[in-house]
Amino acid sequence: MPIGLVRTAVGGTPLNAWLSEESLTKLNSLPLSYNVLKNREYLKEIQELDKLYQDNYQKLCEETDKGFYQSWQKPSLDDSDWAEISLSETWNADYTFPGVLWLRKKLELPEEFVGMEGEVRLGTMTDADVIYVNGKKVGSTDYKYPPRNYKISKLTKNLTIAIRLKVYNAPGGITSSKPHILLVGEKYLDLNHGWKIRRSSTLPERHKAYFINYEPTGLYNGMIAPLQKLKFVAILWYQGESDAGQPKTYGTRFRELIESWRILFKQPNLPFLYVQLPNCETEKEADWAGLREEQKEALKISRTAMVVTIGDGEDDDLHPLNKKDIAHKLLDAYENVELSPNGYCTGPLAKGAVQTQKNAIILLFDTFGKEFSLEKNKAFELFQGGYSYKLKNCRQVGEQIILEVPENLSINADAKIRYNWSNAPQAFIWNEEGYPASPFELKIEQNNNRRK
Repeated sequence: MPIGLVRTAVGGTPLNAWLSEESLTKLNSLPLSYNVLKNREYLKEIQELDKLYQDNYQKLCEETDKGFYQSWQKPSLDDSDWAEISLSETWNADYTFPGVLWLRKKLELPEEFVGMEGEVRLGTMTDADVIYVNGKKVGSTDYKYPPRNYKISKLTKNLTIAIRLKVYNAPGGITSSKPHILLVGEKYLDLNHGWKIRRSSTLPERHKAYFINYEPTGLYNGMIAPLQKLKFVAILWYQGESDAGQPKTYGTRFRELIESWRILFKQPNLPFLYVQLPNCETEKEADWAGLREEQKEALKISRTAMVVTIGDGEDDDLHPLNKKDIAHKLLDAYENVELSPNGYCTGPLAKGAVQTQKNAIILLFDTFGKEFSLEKNKAFELFQGGYSYKLKNCRQVGEQIILEVPENLSINADAKIRYNWSNAPQAFIWNEEGYPASPFELKIEQNNNRRK
């Protein structure tokens, strides 16, 4: 029997692009401008105008870069009057607004490296780069997410590394927390310090490129609906970053997506395995905690499984390099989704918070048959009246965690308990397999039998 994986991944997409017109209409989520998107001439005009703008912006970037025309990549260039900078430090604003920056570093290699193949690894950059070694281009990347790893075929005693960095949108720069090294075999040289920098040009902020398939129904019509005659064993889903700016209603729309896809494929029990957003701090204005909470809504549907990935992300990278651990967790989800048909989670899943006494709150968990543990000296968050309070006195009793509230603190009717409620939290509840608990925000329920 033929076996295959149908890959429909598209980066940076909003959820509505994967929903049908029928689903969005049912949810009152179809924009008023939707009918305009059916006008082919209108779409063609918009795409042509966007292409013209993007092409002109790149042309301006090239034409105003005096460093390129003056060959600032050459080893012989006198950069003695350039400013000094480190790749491992946060840059000041002079070097983060749009335009072209040039960085240069000279180094003398140990004799054992001479003649060998090497690789410069400079992490990620915002936005685009061209890297030169001894005046020759060794690599380039046109957008900010991929790691910059470029081969050098034969190392010489003296190297001059030059970076032509194009910043399209502030804040630009080189990600300070990534490794910056010259790799030679199993050895490496640190490239963090000793750089010279100079601005070559200043540009206006670049407008985002327009992608027609990101519009509502775009990817459903173009990539999902054409697959309706196929039969699937399961669906693997990783999406949500583009909706974290406005997480409300995500859960309702996500549930509709799952149910409507099952109808499309005529597989009412098709397992749907999805990844809850990992830790990430690059988009401080976004509400990743709120989006994670909305993602849990899908567990109300049978034969769904959620993979918790707190700790698998990178706080400074929207596209973390660790894919393998998430793949293993998806396999775990697939193996358990039939055993827990009412919704499976790879880690402990909080299902209730009950105030049993004036100063005691019990957290209840679904552990899916796996023991879990609570790290010591950690704190939960009590959120009420717009204020946050740390609850540090907590202990585990079986599959429950008991929180003690200070005597001088009264619990209000709107009070909630939060765990890992931030864009980039650090887990401290783990199951026996080393998988973290899902972050949560729970309204505190009152136990009518509690002592006054």
